[in-house]
Amino acid sequence: MKNEKICKGVNLFSHKTDKFKTAVISLTVSAPLDSNAGMNALIIRLLARTNKKYPTMLEMNRYLASLYGASISPIIKKSGDIQLLTLCLNVIDDRFTLDGESVSKAGIELLCSCLFEPDVTLSGFDEENVEREKRLLIEKIESDRDDKRVYSLNQMLHNMCDGEAYGLNEYGEIDEIKKITPKQLFEQWKTLILTCPVTVSIVGSSADTAKSVIKPYFERFEKQELCELRTEFITHADEVRTVVEKQPVKQGKLVIGLRAGMTYDMDNFAAIRLMTAIFGGGTFSKLFSNVREKMSLCYYCTARLVSSKGIITIESGVETENMEKALSAIRNELEDMRKGNFSDEVIESAKLSLCDSLNSVGDSNSSILSWFLSSITNGEFKTPQEIAGMIKNVSREEIILAANMVTEDTVFMLESEKEVE
Repeated sequence: MKNEKICKGVNLFSHKTDKFKTAVISLTVSAPLDSNAGMNALIIRLLARTNKKYPTMLEMNRYLASLYGASISPIIKKSGDIQLLTLCLNVIDDRFTLDGESVSKAGIELLCSCLFEPDVTLSGFDEENVEREKRLLIEKIESDRDDKRVYSLNQMLHNMCDGEAYGLNEYGEIDEIKKITPKQLFEQWKTLILTCPVTVSIVGSSADTAKSVIKPYFERFEKQELCELRTEFITHADEVRTVVEKQPVKQGKLVIGLRAGMTYDMDNFAAIRLMTAIFGGGTFSKLFSNVREKMSLCYYCTARLVSSKGIITIESGVETENMEKALSAIRNELEDMRKGNFSDEVIESAKLSLCDSLNSVGDSNSSILSWFLSSITNGEFKTPQEIAGMIKNVSREEIILAANMVTEDTVFMLESEKEVE
């Protein structure tokens, strides 16, 4: 895996391999996560559908089909206080084309054309296309609300990060999306192209080809002044806020947000990651073994480190009448972590599990791409093997110290308001 600079504001992640039958190439625009999130999400969705040369989805799909069934898809996510907007191309690797045809070169040119040469006029993007993507984006947001596990996590983060950019929805808000005009989208597209850094990610045997094709596009749109991208890390919670919401649900949700004591995404990462795994990261963990299995208080109970923001989230499915018991039990397990009440065998199980997961990143081009995307906002790029080496060297004392850096910030409870038939 390589990380290099192509030109001002443009970085390249690449992994040259002939292990897979397909290549994956993506262009990711990094933008501040702010009130423009909905517009940005709409723009990347529009760019994935058409461009100047292929102004309709029918024409675009026909051309993609001619490239041995290639596809372009939009990916929208947040990493810390930054919104990542990705156009992802999946295409057959050149080794499997007829007569040595370079399909990857054509696919990369198409990808760049989608980003830099959209189907726009002075009036903005095509109104019909805009209305279609607005409807689909709103449906996505509504589906997240209907999934109570996703909804509860988002509500906890919204309350925990109130006043911070990370509390915003990376897809924007429905009321604001409805008001967006094609002209506004065009103006925002120009802002993204001229001021936001871009990361190119390539997995496949055509890494060198992709670099030579992509560079001229970026040189044509050389960035004069890059926008500021930074994430606010709050290391300590002074008090615990509790938010209770009632809905007609069968299964309640208990979601807890912890501040991990991190000052940037790689600060003490290995120790905090391992501590989180022992606490609630697998079948060997304290939350699974004790709160779920022995005490039978939860249907599921897991902990996850969001290193890009320095947050640990705990998610559990709980009957409403067991909410307080489950909350108390989870807090007791965290206190046990701070006291070092866990065995050496559990430490080794957690290390083995994490290292196995890291070493399997290279098993598919999609997982490698995911690794690249998760590394975009890191100040220092590290390979999965480097992270695995760091985790192997974490001591018991470092785990305990990491646990004592953690403070509870927000508790969100989604309770059942009545029995559901």
